[in-house]
Amino acid sequence: MIKADKSKRTFFKKVAAVVGFVAAADYLGNLMSVRGNPIQQANDNSEYDVNKQKKVLLQKQLVSMTDNDKKQMLDELLDIHNKNHA
Repeated sequence: MIKADKSKRTFFKKVAAVVGFVAAADYLGNLMSVRGNPIQQANDNSEYDVNKQKKVLLQKQLVSMTDNDKKQMLDELLDIHNKNHA
């Protein structure tokens, strides 16, 4: 009975070692592939940003300013300019 218990324990130790080895190899493989191709990763990130910006621009609409809006904005700009140069 003791031998059977030892053989199970030995078996599970080997299984745990193999699982640990496979997990470490997978982690290192992913790490190397990410570090090995930083240009591709940068291109992917850039493409993602460009697509995100395009999507935002497509959702925006051009709204004409009324004369009152233009006058108000011009007054605000002139006030800021006069405060800076006063």
